[in-house]
Amino acid sequence: SFREHEETPSRDDESSCYYPGTLERSKTSGLSSSSYELSQYMNGADLGDSDPWPATTSDTAARQVPAPLKFSIPHAVVSFGPAGKLVRVTPHLSAPESVSQLQIHSMEVILSETQEQQEMRNFPGPLTREDLHKVDAIEFAHQKAEACMRDIKLHDKSSAALLWNLLILLCRQNGQMAGSDIAELLVQDFRSNGNGGSDAPTLIDFNEPASTVAPPTGGGDLLTGDLSSFRSESPEKALQSYTQLLLGGRKKEALESAMINGLWGHALFLASKMGSRSYTTVLNRFTSQLAASDPLQTLFQLLSGRIPSVALSCANKKWGDWRPHLAVMLSNEARDPAVQQKAIISMGDSLASRGLIHAAHVCYLTAGVPFGLFTNNAERLVLLGSSHRQTFGCFATNSAIQCTELYEYSQALGSKHFTTPSLQVYKFLYACRLLDFGLSSQAFHYCEVVGGALLKQREPDFVLTAEVIKVGACTRGALREPEWLHRLRTRHGSLQVTGSFSSYFYLHHFICKGRHLASIQFTRETNS
Repeated sequence: SFREHEETPSRDDESSCYYPGTLERSKTSGLSSSSYELSQYMNGADLGDSDPWPATTSDTAARQVPAPLKFSIPHAVVSFGPAGKLVRVTPHLSAPESVSQLQIHSMEVILSETQEQQEMRNFPGPLTREDLHKVDAIEFAHQKAEACMRDIKLHDKSSAALLWNLLILLCRQNGQMAGSDIAELLVQDFRSNGNGGSDAPTLIDFNEPASTVAPPTGGGDLLTGDLSSFRSESPEKALQSYTQLLLGGRKKEALESAMINGLWGHALFLASKMGSRSYTTVLNRFTSQLAASDPLQTLFQLLSGRIPSVALSCANKKWGDWRPHLAVMLSNEARDPAVQQKAIISMGDSLASRGLIHAAHVCYLTAGVPFGLFTNNAERLVLLGSSHRQTFGCFATNSAIQCTELYEYSQALGSKHFTTPSLQVYKFLYACRLLDFGLSSQAFHYCEVVGGALLKQREPDFVLTAEVIKVGACTRGALREPEWLHRLRTRHGSLQVTGSFSSYFYLHHFICKGRHLASIQFTRETNS
């Protein structure tokens, strides 16, 4: 049934209820496809099981028996009208000549106390640099970050909050990515979640601010803090033995003595003059004293031109928290920027394999990964904070659209004409949802923003352009047609449909599939 179909969606069967017959009947009936879907649901039809091209003959038509009426008496009819209106016709049964009662309700008023409408009202969208001060956008992101920490349903609350805090930082810096600033944010977030230094030797103390480090007393290793590598003799004696061996021309023994007694500065300098093989041996001996999960290991491997081991294996919990490792990669520029970017992307892939989508998206943003399309599973970023490997209804949430729009806004603060082409269809989808909740004025402004972005594109999508024109005309009310809408009509008239039916089929399904979850729920409540 339709109810079961909605409760157990899948990527494969999502397109089964959108075929040329449905679209054609939708167009000829004067209803939008989503309204047609609702009317079918209200009349008890199952969209997923109907046959788009029924084979009928004259013989079968002659034998066809009329189906019994679903309702034995006249009943109320409910339909969604333009600009967030709900139309209800209630029949009078007292006399045949009685006139049915027509009621027009505002969806904005009916749904005013729902959580979904309140969340939409709290979002200051559409986010444009001309109409919105970034203080308001930052305040909204602060609220979302705090809400993430209170959400018990989130798998990784701290990473979800971190993603919003990263967007706050980008807004403050007008979209500029500064590695050291992002590293500081990562370390602060690491501390705030009750994490500290590990038992493994490390230079980095996450519990204390950066300060001048005094030489350790008691003969500790200045670089690693490892006391186990020292013999009982004092640093003075160790240096004296090292010097005596060099005076005797015994360089190999002197090198071994320096490593055993923790004189790594002397060992590295001497090895650099003895050849690359000796230098590599000393370097490996030095780094082997650090735990594999130590951020210094990550740094040394990156500076050596290699992809750090943690970037490929941080899906394993034995590597500890991922944030210090990303911080050390961002705050220290590698010799080859391509290796650094590949390392960060690999870390994001590893986190995504554990289901840590928010953490993975932080990595992808800092690595400059571009946004892609929902239909391509190979893409890494489509909407921030949501995996496009889910069904569309679970993927295209309002929160994910808002988060991605905030990122686009932060970039526009530094580059006036910046837009994310793949985001425009989701912003239009969000406008349709606003309209479903009766917020027609806000929906119209979204259509204006999306229309402006389409006008800047060299080849805007034919179907998306047509849909924006229709919804924009529907929500403008009694206002005179604005210039942007007129220009968009002209531009649409000059476009040629590429891909013909396939383009129309895909985008029509894409837009309508995510629109009416709330409307369907409301329809069910009305019918009951």
